[in-house]
Amino acid sequence: MTFMLILGAAAGLYLIWLLFRLAALALPLGTGIALAFELQDRGYGIGAALAMAFLAGLLLHLAGRHLYAHGGSTLLRVCVAMLFLLPAGVAGYYGMTGIVRLFATEGMLVTILPMLAAVVAAVAAVRGLDGSSV
Repeated sequence: MTFMLILGAAAGLYLIWLLFRLAALALPLGTGIALAFELQDRGYGIGAALAMAFLAGLLLHLAGRHLYAHGGSTLLRVCVAMLFLLPAGVAGYYGMTGIVRLFATEGMLVTILPMLAAVVAAVAAVRGLDGSSV
């Protein structure tokens, strides 16, 4: 029984870590999904829509990393960081809200932990732009 609790805690911590790592990819993933649905509505096949969505998301992510790393002005770097930071913060907030709502329905914990997760996910997204890991 104790072994199962330890494994459950380890799995839960791993999923929270994965939430923050994947929240950094919220902008490219959202763009790719939106493009896939748009191409699907315009009559393209599912394979072509998925391939173009993957390519668009990958190119957006690589372009953002390149502009952030090699952008000449500070204003350009701040704009690129904000572009990736905001969707990651929203993804972190709602992801942690879902996790916290499993354990508590109201109170200070339901408010503070998702806000903290939004900040951590946003910082992880910006750190992921310059090549650092979380």
